[in-house]
Amino acid sequence: MSEARLTELERRIGALEMRGAVDEVHRVNVEQRLGAIEDTLKWLVRLVLGAVILGGIGYGLGGGLMPP
Repeated sequence: MSEARLTELERRIGALEMRGAVDEVHRVNVEQRLGAIEDTLKWLVRLVLGAVILGGIGYGLGGGLMPP
């Protein structure tokens, strides 16, 4: 192989290694963001269910379906 060919191959290998490292960092960042989104969604579901349950309890204690 010629020196130019080896230099080109080294450059391409370096570029591939750099791309792999960048992709790994992006993957880690996406995993962290998804974890944060899942945690937020979990608390939103808890909040909505709590509001529905408290609304039902309030309605029941306020007379519910009984005529006035």
